[in-house]
Amino acid sequence: MESHGPVRVRRCGALRGGARARGNGARGAALRHPRHSKGELVGWVTIEALSVSYGDTRVLDDVSLRIPRGSLVAVLGPSGCGKTTLLRAVAGLLPVTAGTITVGGRLVTGPGVQRAPEKRGMGWVPQDASLFPHLTVGENIGFGLPRTKQSDDLYCEPGEAPGGVAGLLEGLTPSGRMARTRRALVRSNAPLHASPLAPAPISPDRSRQNNRAGRIAELAVLVGLAELVDRAPSQLSGGQAQRVSLARALAPRPDLLLLDEPFAALDPLLRSALRTEVAALLHGQHNTSLLVTHDQEEALSLADYVAVMRGGEILQFGTPADVYERPVNPWVAGFVGDTVELDGQWKDGRVECAFGVLAADWMGAEMVPRDGTRVRVLLRPEWLTLGARGSTHPPVDAVATAIAYAGHDALVSFALADPEKTLVRARIAAPDLPRVGDRVTLGICQNALAYPLAEARAANIPE
Repeated sequence: MESHGPVRVRRCGALRGGARARGNGARGAALRHPRHSKGELVGWVTIEALSVSYGDTRVLDDVSLRIPRGSLVAVLGPSGCGKTTLLRAVAGLLPVTAGTITVGGRLVTGPGVQRAPEKRGMGWVPQDASLFPHLTVGENIGFGLPRTKQSDDLYCEPGEAPGGVAGLLEGLTPSGRMARTRRALVRSNAPLHASPLAPAPISPDRSRQNNRAGRIAELAVLVGLAELVDRAPSQLSGGQAQRVSLARALAPRPDLLLLDEPFAALDPLLRSALRTEVAALLHGQHNTSLLVTHDQEEALSLADYVAVMRGGEILQFGTPADVYERPVNPWVAGFVGDTVELDGQWKDGRVECAFGVLAADWMGAEMVPRDGTRVRVLLRPEWLTLGARGSTHPPVDAVATAIAYAGHDALVSFALADPEKTLVRARIAAPDLPRVGDRVTLGICQNALAYPLAEARAANIPE
């Protein structure tokens, strides 16, 4: 049993430990068995009945989550729902009230067990890059790796002085290749004009790939920063700094990578581009990752699985398509995307509402209700179509009342031709946009979702 005493953790470094000693032999293999035969997710990281309190305030309440090996799981929720608390508890930075956390079959948190953060084999990518200003890019990347003079000298060419990471990376840049080639030509008395840009090959000795300099060089290339290893953090853009932070967290080959809203401080264009690159990198490296975010687009576009969180509880866990197209309740539906919500009545497996009688899927936990039961009907704006094209339902008359233009498409408000002039919104592609006042017909291309009224009311309860 390990000590429960206070542990000092470097705020912006990788949480170093176990994974480095165990190596990375399994990471190159594709993940072929993410589920048991019964369909239950196999958890490389398993969180069971986790509770965390700040004094008398319960922040996490009986949270359970399974993260398959090699997958990226996003925890999505509003500010104050407990996302970052969950991440910090997994990292070992917060004590838990109850529950267990296992990583790769190792118990890291449980009754009588609280492994120190640096012994959990985890990497951490914070909201801001938090780089050491007095270290270069290469030194920041290698911060969590053991350093010896021998490891830096391994990459010196014969006759060269030890150059550390910078010397190793000379072979990866045009200017560096030229400098190294010139030195080699001088030593060999060859003419200086001979092949000035010919690559100076790095020794193929595989044993050298395991030293510190080799790992830094590998990661610098991986995140596209091979040209910048000698720069100071103050000379980097926000996106470049965040790449360094990611490389630093990946350096010890962690069993689990924790990302705390790492793109929140970036501008929208850079955020969109960088998160796509990061997701591709993590999947390419078969990293197991846990990302917390309040950005719905980020969670749905990057993650293999999404856990939607509210008030310290996980309300739904599933693939992005499951969470978006079949939300467990109206609150989840409204949080992960735009909705069209209508009052309706269940009748013979369908719902009657302002659109008429619609085919519907019952989303309540209890059995399908009796005919005449009042329900809440939910549609996505993109499920509404202009005219009968692609519609599974006879179109209804409507009038365009407002347009929220977004370039590629727009959310168009329509007043239906029912007695109440019910307002709905449809997502229409830019080339097909009507003008305000145009009379159109609206169809529906997908089954409506029907929820019990009690769940609809609960969705409106403030946080």
